[in-house]
Amino acid sequence: MNRLRLLCNPVWGMVFFVLIGGFFAPRAEAHASRENYVWVNVEKDYVSGRFEINKKDLEEKLGIDLGGPEGNANDRVIATAPQVQAYLLDNFSISFNGGEKDIQFLESGVINEQGRFAQYHYRVEGVPENDLVFIRNTILLSEEFLQDDPLHRSLVLVDHNEYRGLDFGNENTALVFSPSLQEAELNVADPPDILFWKNFFRQGLLHIWIGLDHLLFLFVLLLTAVLMRREGAWEAAPRFTDAFINALKIIVILAVSHSISLVLAVYGLVNVPSAPVEAIIALSIAVFALNNVFYFFKSYTWLLLFVFGLVHGLGFAGALGDLQFRSVDMKKVLALFTFGVEVGQAVVVFLLLPVLFYLRKYRAYRQVAMPALSWAAFAVSIYWVGSRVGWWG
Repeated sequence: MNRLRLLCNPVWGMVFFVLIGGFFAPRAEAHASRENYVWVNVEKDYVSGRFEINKKDLEEKLGIDLGGPEGNANDRVIATAPQVQAYLLDNFSISFNGGEKDIQFLESGVINEQGRFAQYHYRVEGVPENDLVFIRNTILLSEEFLQDDPLHRSLVLVDHNEYRGLDFGNENTALVFSPSLQEAELNVADPPDILFWKNFFRQGLLHIWIGLDHLLFLFVLLLTAVLMRREGAWEAAPRFTDAFINALKIIVILAVSHSISLVLAVYGLVNVPSAPVEAIIALSIAVFALNNVFYFFKSYTWLLLFVFGLVHGLGFAGALGDLQFRSVDMKKVLALFTFGVEVGQAVVVFLLLPVLFYLRKYRAYRQVAMPALSWAAFAVSIYWVGSRVGWWG
């Protein structure tokens, strides 16, 4: 009977739902969804390369009809190649030996696990005799596209330079083009690996600071971090130390849970599709918003935070993705990205905490503002859940 009661407990029901929904689903996607890739390799007497672009970007940003999920993706990529290639020629050029070179397109097709990326091979006659190549790259970096996808980047990679007898490995990211960098010179005999530690750290920060669902989740948690529960009602925490300890618990629990699920996902030990993860992340906001009002979970609240933290970590893993440069030093990339996430989260918490601590002394905050804000967060999160599971657009 005790075991039955335990299973019927809403906390354990929610834990079971999250674990089953998140951890036993199909394999996670690989390439990063916010990047496209261009290879520039020097052969004995010509330059070879390929473009790899997410099919979703082709359909949603460029309006290319790839036939939807029921169509033959490879045939559609080949059939629509002239449209895409025209766009690529308008937004990418390569120059060396004193002039811009003609890009000749070769075969096209679908690549990558689950066929999410289309590739377009190309060839440029001649080799850069002084090893310097000038590249202009604005692929998917227009203001129009960046309004909806501000983190999109276009990576240029160099695998080898046969003309000089050099091999750089198969994941050397030499340049990252962005709205602030659209033209650059590249030494193809000594391509830099410009993705320093600050790039990974910065990406972690950005995924917190522009991730509205993660920010709203933190905000909902902090609404009651400055309060204490007594005789079935919320009261003001007597000291800032009490609120600080609550906030510190939030940060530590989320840091530990994020790290666990990030490592498991990145190393392929957990198979996670992005759609249910994103839906559960939105659901986590609704659950804690209701808990602010009704305090369903009582002492189990910290346990539930840990479980939902695991799911948020899976969301970060999806954002990190299987970037082309990642296996160069996977441990370093993972550690720095995770550190950036947690620092970004801590900054948000400690900026909000003093403000909420000041407000918590007012009865209007405890009895009106906090519940009202929680209900508003609940409404927003339910809308997100519905959007992410396809209930509405």
